[in-house]
Amino acid sequence: MPREVALGGGRTLKVFGGSTDLVKLDFLYEAGSIYQPQLLCATAANKLMTMATESMTAADLSEFMDFRGVILENSNTLTHSGLTVYMLRRYADEVLPVVAEILKHPAMGEDDYRLWQVNRKQELATMEQRTPNMARRLFNQSIFGAQHPLGWHADVADVDRLALATVKEYFHGRYDGGPCGIVAAGKVDDGLVGLIDRYFDAMSTPEAKAVEMDGVTVGGRHELKMEGAVQTTLRVGRLLPLRWDDLDYARFTLLVAALGGYFGSRLMTNLREDKGYTYGAYARTQIYRGAIVFYLTADVAGGTANAALGEALGELKRLCDEPMDEEELQLVKTVMVGDFLRSVDGVFELSTRCCDMQGTSIDERFTDNLRTAIKETTAVQLQELAQRLLKSEDMTICLAGV
Repeated sequence: MPREVALGGGRTLKVFGGSTDLVKLDFLYEAGSIYQPQLLCATAANKLMTMATESMTAADLSEFMDFRGVILENSNTLTHSGLTVYMLRRYADEVLPVVAEILKHPAMGEDDYRLWQVNRKQELATMEQRTPNMARRLFNQSIFGAQHPLGWHADVADVDRLALATVKEYFHGRYDGGPCGIVAAGKVDDGLVGLIDRYFDAMSTPEAKAVEMDGVTVGGRHELKMEGAVQTTLRVGRLLPLRWDDLDYARFTLLVAALGGYFGSRLMTNLREDKGYTYGAYARTQIYRGAIVFYLTADVAGGTANAALGEALGELKRLCDEPMDEEELQLVKTVMVGDFLRSVDGVFELSTRCCDMQGTSIDERFTDNLRTAIKETTAVQLQELAQRLLKSEDMTICLAGV
């Protein structure tokens, strides 16, 4: 848990203190894609703010940060946009005023916007040639629909449809109230806290929006043929009828780990080691604010898609039909413990986890449930859970490439 430091105006700074001279600061805003009025608006606003400010050109800003070894990372998710700053503590007095200007007074000029358009078009054109990206798009649109925030996907034409005026209006509407959260990690002393309190003097608490689940579909097979593709990406999964604070969700993550959560998992053993269809096959869950999605995915060699899909569905059926033996169950639990320990191994990892939890509106009940699931879950309980949630007829099946 972070240490909470009181700032002026009743605000709170979350701190993960450490001995390293490096400092990581995360500024979080309720400004993710779920709030945008038009495709790409949230991404454009988040990127343009770091390109130049009202008093510093792009060249000036780049030189200033490079000279001091500062790294800026933009982030944009369904619910949150943010800025992460890595810097040496000794430069904080110089860097934080500039970061404040980035977040409060970005230039968002026409030249920078045209440069963003060129770069974004190139990125989108490249993404549309990659089967994993297109399989993910097809999967999300098949489950949620093209009009749902989780089904939205921009193409090159959407870049030209977006006006700079729209981006500016969105930025000021979502950022001007200040960050909804600031998380500091590393060498966080009283002086640094004072600087944060001074330069980031407003913090809004807007209502956290969750995704709506009306119109979500169940099952079905969908294919996207991509000319010239040398591989096919499979993506198979479903929306889970579980909440993140359900103990059954924590137990379900053990099933996912057994299926495709580590190198010796069932999908890897079958599709890679035994059949040679793929270099890697994985299973995951994705928590959104208001929804949890399960999926498995693999990039398979041309001509093997249907055979690989049959094997993947067969592994789902095997989890339903046969209880896991005790040796595999204990291995899966050990893997889960290791994954969790890596996620909290250091103050920067802890701060990133804290930001992720704020973005999905989960809390430490998730961790408590995970500990309980690892300690107490039996093979019979996992089989019963698989029978409820891993039936092939409930899966949405997507193939891109074919």
